[in-house]
Amino acid sequence: MMIKKRIKLILILSFLSTFANAQPLGYYNGIDGKSGDELKEALHELINDHVDFSYYYSKFIINYSDSDPENPDNVILFYTQQSRSAELYGTGGDYINREHVWAKSHGAFADKRPMDGDAFNLRPADASVNTSRSNKDFDNVQPGGTQHPEATDCWYNSSSWEPGPATKGQVARILFYMATRYEGTNGELDLEVVDKVNTSPAPEHGKLSTLLEWNNQYPPSDFERRRNERIFNMQQNRNPFIDHPEFINYIWGNESPNGIVIENLNIDPEIPNPGDDISISFNLASNSETPETVTIFWGTTYDSEDNQLAMALNQNTYSANLNLNVSAEERVYFKIKSVKGENIKYTRGNVLLPKTKESLTFTPIADVQGDEAPSPLQGTIVTISGRVSANFDGTLYIQNGDQPRNGVCVYGANQTGNIGDSLVITGEVTEYSNLTELTDVSYLFNFKDNKPITPIEVSITDINEEYEGMLVKVKNVEFEKAGNTISGGNATYTFSNQDGSSVIFSKQDSRTSGKTLPSGEIDLVGVVGQYNSVYQLLPRDMNDFMSTTNSDDNYRLRKSIDIYPNPTSSILKIKTNDIIEGIKIVDISGRVYLSKMDNIANISVENLNPGMYILQVWLEKKGIYYAKFLKEE
Repeated sequence: MMIKKRIKLILILSFLSTFANAQPLGYYNGIDGKSGDELKEALHELINDHVDFSYYYSKFIINYSDSDPENPDNVILFYTQQSRSAELYGTGGDYINREHVWAKSHGAFADKRPMDGDAFNLRPADASVNTSRSNKDFDNVQPGGTQHPEATDCWYNSSSWEPGPATKGQVARILFYMATRYEGTNGELDLEVVDKVNTSPAPEHGKLSTLLEWNNQYPPSDFERRRNERIFNMQQNRNPFIDHPEFINYIWGNESPNGIVIENLNIDPEIPNPGDDISISFNLASNSETPETVTIFWGTTYDSEDNQLAMALNQNTYSANLNLNVSAEERVYFKIKSVKGENIKYTRGNVLLPKTKESLTFTPIADVQGDEAPSPLQGTIVTISGRVSANFDGTLYIQNGDQPRNGVCVYGANQTGNIGDSLVITGEVTEYSNLTELTDVSYLFNFKDNKPITPIEVSITDINEEYEGMLVKVKNVEFEKAGNTISGGNATYTFSNQDGSSVIFSKQDSRTSGKTLPSGEIDLVGVVGQYNSVYQLLPRDMNDFMSTTNSDDNYRLRKSIDIYPNPTSSILKIKTNDIIEGIKIVDISGRVYLSKMDNIANISVENLNPGMYILQVWLEKKGIYYAKFLKEE
């Protein structure tokens, strides 16, 4: 019963809160001028490794991203464009389904994170319409085929589905996103858009030539752009083809960008305050044509031309100084128009202004936690600041420093952050089963930074109220059920060392679900949580099981792996007959240089300083194996 109440709370909060962060000006730095596979690879690197959520939780994200602008308790159904209550998820009839636009049978990625729960690929759809669409490819069907009796703008035949004008362009940009985001890295599928239909069960979707037409004929709407921003708030990546539909033609349409190539677009200060004088500048690439005129426009609506200014050229840099005459929490949209003969290039970006520090009264997290349990500030609205130490389905954890009582859980916010991002949050202090939380979040601003969070080394006996909400590390522990598969439901597992025992908690469909509890002694990382007076460690993903002790015995090269060449100056290769689930490289002091959950056998070490390192390799169903290697000049 408690779980249902908390789920309903997310539905309410998704429409009450005001959140920051949009496409930063310069988000696509390093992309301009590229085409073909080079552009696709650059975009993949930009949008890869997003903050992923489970398919179970995805409906709360799309209730936020696809909410009806006129009635935020409803969502806009994808193919019918009808507004329907966001509480009506179910099977069949007029219930709502989560439609995988890239059908999950095209590559068989049901229940596989992050593909199955990627909100860019999920749309709320009428269940009966979703059944009719099934896993069909997309193509023009009219004048043949059958008109759908409910989604009357949609037509279909045995192999293909033709959506209506409101969704054709969106379908195309979603499929091209999926083919760019999922390139076979990190153990994920390699998805490809192909110029044919009947593509299931291959990891392919069609029809390429039709999708190219739809992208060009039906450009992004305000609703689609808003959706891009809202999913970016959660996943911390974007669909680049909504921001730049022309990229699709540069990759799949044999077109090339014009001769004006912009580099290093930036705004100073990066996050301006209301009334600030700011500078916007960019460089021309060495192979770029020189524009005849460059004009910057700005205003509080997309593509606004309310204000404009000619940008001045000094050597290779164009710049403009201007004043943002807008209020806190307003978004400013910029458009730069570069003209060379008949070639016109538009470069866009926006920035959301935070509240000023003077308008906020900050409460230290230590005061929120108080000296005892529960919090002395229950029922109080507070504003806190700190860095993201963990993000899970529906919750994130914020920490400010390494002293006890300086971490707290934030529940139900419609924005997350990458680990290490600096946030300012306003919400109500509450207690949920003895866990101190901030709920009913009314303001959240992400100042980014993405700085490392170092877990605090504690003993098992320190997993208590002192460190509730904080990221900690416990050394030399072993699991009672080592080798068992972690459940896909809510489950706890006991670990212990000479100091005592405690438990980890794996939430339903968490990033650790389906993985194997490691054997032998390990160092364990996680956030300290609490449920009904039981303190728990919450690992964020399987990387948190990969820290190791300094025992020489642990560093020996096990028989299950071999590494070569050793010493190495560039590439370190792993030879094994088993499936690699992840790797980590640390130095002798334990400092982490690389950590990746990926089936990766060739590791670039060119950026490491010369010296001795330890490679940790996570093998499927076998646990962690270790080897020393020497990085040469």
